Amino acid sequence: PEADGLLLGGGYPELFAQKLSENHTMRESILAAVNDGMPCIAECGGFLYLCEELEDAQGISLPMVGAISARGFGTHRLGRFGYVSLTAQKDNLLCREGEQIRGHEFHYWDCSDCGNSFLAVKPVRDTSWECVHTTQTLYAGFPHLSFVSNPSAVQRFLRKCVHFRKRKEQE
Repeated sequence: PEADGLLLGGGYPELFAQKLSENHTMRESILAAVNDGMPCIAECGGFLYLCEELEDAQGISLPMVGAISARGFGTHRLGRFGYVSLTAQKDNLLCREGEQIRGHEFHYWDCSDCGNSFLAVKPVRDTSWECVHTTQTLYAGFPHLSFVSNPSAVQRFLRKCVHFRKRKEQE
């Protein structure tokens, strides 16, 4: 894609998995962009789209972008529902190690590898789990982020987008 950064939001890619899989040009373009260091935030459905495979609503596994070595699959039940506080386990695109950002999860699909760059904690219950794949240019995980809880995360993302654009202009 011709862009300075990617925002792949939530949704229900399992309902459109066949069409997403058949769009080879877009899948290859997104993979090339992510591999080239284009800043990318992929939440929930966007995260599943970045995986190697995604099981559709009929249980058929189809190829997706392939930026994350994992497989999305249906669980037929609501998983990890509700608000979470996310603590960065390492420096990444959005947060420095130890920083927090709030989010929300709501999904009936899961993933063979949900990542380990953040620790998610439920605010009311004593429940936690590792989640999210990150690099210095990628956030990909189930939590939908509340950027109002950490405006610095947006600033970091935008700075990376500007840096990416400048790098591409120099090439």
